[in-house]
Amino acid sequence: MPAWGSILAVLGLGILAGGMLFFGAVMAPLVFTHLPLPVAGGFIRAAFPWYYGFMLGSAGLALLGLLLQRRVLAAAVPGVTILITAWALLWLLPHMDVLKAANDSAGFSFWHNISVWLNGGELLAALLLLIRTAAIKNRD
Repeated sequence: MPAWGSILAVLGLGILAGGMLFFGAVMAPLVFTHLPLPVAGGFIRAAFPWYYGFMLGSAGLALLGLLLQRRVLAAAVPGVTILITAWALLWLLPHMDVLKAANDSAGFSFWHNISVWLNGGELLAALLLLIRTAAIKNRD
């Protein structure tokens, strides 16, 4: 019988980390170097709900896998990622849109920096947990 907890955890963490790396290292730089700034900003703002939805789904998959393995402490990583991402989707994005519309560059810059640091922390935690989870020899 397959070790479903291990499969789901590694798959979820791999998809989460890979998607976050792709968005930050490929998608955002590509958009901002090949589109006019107003178009690029609007495009990225439109992409964020999809990006956060992707993160919620993949972190949920990882969370399920880790809980099936009864790895409650490790499950805190995707669990906290889900909480932060839901907050960013439901409060931070709309708040930043209001700041952008009001031309409040200082406020927008502050919250943008917060979101970058949170996203970087989530990515680092997901990568470290993925490496640890993939390295465990005796799963489930």
